[in-house]
Amino acid sequence: MFISIITPLYNRAHYLNVLAESINNQNIKCLSKIEWIIIDDGSTDNVGEVIEDIKSKLNFKLKYIRKDNGGKHTAVNMGIDVSNGKYITIVDSDDHLVENALDSLFSLYNCDYEINAFIDEKSHCPPFDKELYNLDDFIKLGGDRLIVIRTDIFRENKFPIYDDEKFVTESVVWNKVTDKYNIHCFNKSIITGEYVEGGLTNNYKSLLKNNPKGVFSLLKTNLNLSNFKLNILKQTAFHFSAIFTIKNIYKVLARYSLSKSIRLILATAYVLIKRRLKN
Repeated sequence: MFISIITPLYNRAHYLNVLAESINNQNIKCLSKIEWIIIDDGSTDNVGEVIEDIKSKLNFKLKYIRKDNGGKHTAVNMGIDVSNGKYITIVDSDDHLVENALDSLFSLYNCDYEINAFIDEKSHCPPFDKELYNLDDFIKLGGDRLIVIRTDIFRENKFPIYDDEKFVTESVVWNKVTDKYNIHCFNKSIITGEYVEGGLTNNYKSLLKNNPKGVFSLLKTNLNLSNFKLNILKQTAFHFSAIFTIKNIYKVLARYSLSKSIRLILATAYVLIKRRLKN
């Protein structure tokens, strides 16, 4: 098995047929070497019926697992546990693969790169201007990319889970891995779709505010990176701005070096002032 496609799902059954068809229409030679893992994060819609209908039409392996609701990152962790592919990629339920997407992903077939990025068309980001990026330069690019990560690396760097919270940004993992290995980037489109109302992207700031432990997990990752450069600082400050209180400032000062803490506090204050001036 070469690639495991993990789709975390919560009350999005009505999107699955489009995604399923987009995978099923790929190169048949590639389909024999992939698996689609749908992790149902406690949906209350008719996903079971939709899955049964989809199964009868597919030319590739599908695993469907249901779990109690815990957030997208917990669903991804479960998907990692049952993955058999050399590589894992996460494709959300409201996305779908573009034509020849698997052929593009299979350009990695004879490679052994730890972490890779491909084009996510809905993000409308400019193309990569080189193949290998360090973390700070990659963050500077901005926008969403499709990440393809080696399964053994992902298993060693799963998302932290907090019983009373349901969101952890994917950057917690991507940053740690990219800091260690750098990231290989390819100007090949893999997915497209739309940012839907009620999705994680459109509710990002409120998710951060309501999941402070998740935010601190990113702070822990970023403030312990080998190089805490400008764009990493900006990303960290943006996230910290959602929970920027006196109590949390003291937590940062207590946990991290004074120099990094002061830089983060000043950068976060700048983010908030700039945001207020815009409004």
